[in-house]
Amino acid sequence: MTLLIPLIATLLLALLAYRAFQRALRVDRFKTRFESLYPPSETVTWLARPGQRPLLAHLYKPDGWHHTDQRPCIVLFFGGAWRVGSAWQFAPFAQRLCALGAVVILPEYRIKSRDRSTVDEAVVDGFAVMDKVCESADCLGIDLARISVGGGSAGGHLAAWIAAGVRPNAAEATQAYKPAALLLFNPAVNFSIDPLAYKGYSRRQKFSARALAKLSALDPMAHLRWGHPDTLILHGDQDQLVPVDKVKGYAAALRDRGAAVVMTLYPGRHHAFFNPTNSLDDFESSCKNVIAFLSERDLIESKVERIHS
Repeated sequence: MTLLIPLIATLLLALLAYRAFQRALRVDRFKTRFESLYPPSETVTWLARPGQRPLLAHLYKPDGWHHTDQRPCIVLFFGGAWRVGSAWQFAPFAQRLCALGAVVILPEYRIKSRDRSTVDEAVVDGFAVMDKVCESADCLGIDLARISVGGGSAGGHLAAWIAAGVRPNAAEATQAYKPAALLLFNPAVNFSIDPLAYKGYSRRQKFSARALAKLSALDPMAHLRWGHPDTLILHGDQDQLVPVDKVKGYAAALRDRGAAVVMTLYPGRHHAFFNPTNSLDDFESSCKNVIAFLSERDLIESKVERIHS
């Protein structure tokens, strides 16, 4: 009996701590920080499934926008290891890109902390977003030939799948819409483990690499083909969640298949370095590199000199 009471108390404390942790996962720090600073033109429900929460998308429309326009369009997926995250993450980028004439879309997709979903379901949502964008092109005032897609970390993984143009786990290799360009911010790609590189990983990098290796069936790198969109990769060379050799290998695989790849490494930077909540300088540099990459391909209106960090 004397041991039972402390045991029950310990279990109750553990339960309370777990619930507090789950609540913390659901806190949208990006929304708190960005909602009033970078308000969208409109927020819409892009998908409503029976018995599930509706998935929203923030739309940023440039001045003078009309639904009959043929504007460039940029779709950006947030990161968060497929577990957490917020569509508000890319709101500062959306405002910059919108000011240059693009319609920018920041969509939600299912994440584990809110939807008890799997990585497979997140990928399904990524393709569903693009289906919806293409179906709604006339309402959005966008040019289907000038849609760019991108994202950070897990969102980069979704964007990489979309750019590969093949839906995973389909009964057949079903083709999907391929965007005009791919924009990747420390993307989760290349899930295989290189034994030589692995020896030099930190403890955290080894843990992350083992976790990604378990998702090898969902690695878009295995489905790269000729005709892949031009790709921009921005990555910190000290990233502890996606080691730099991963993205270097992915970039090399793209080039082997004839894709044009612009890869900028940020010395000493870690994961999510591009968020203005982490570094305003790196955010500004990332913005300029994205704008330069898109403008060189006529996928946005303004030309800005690329920054090399």
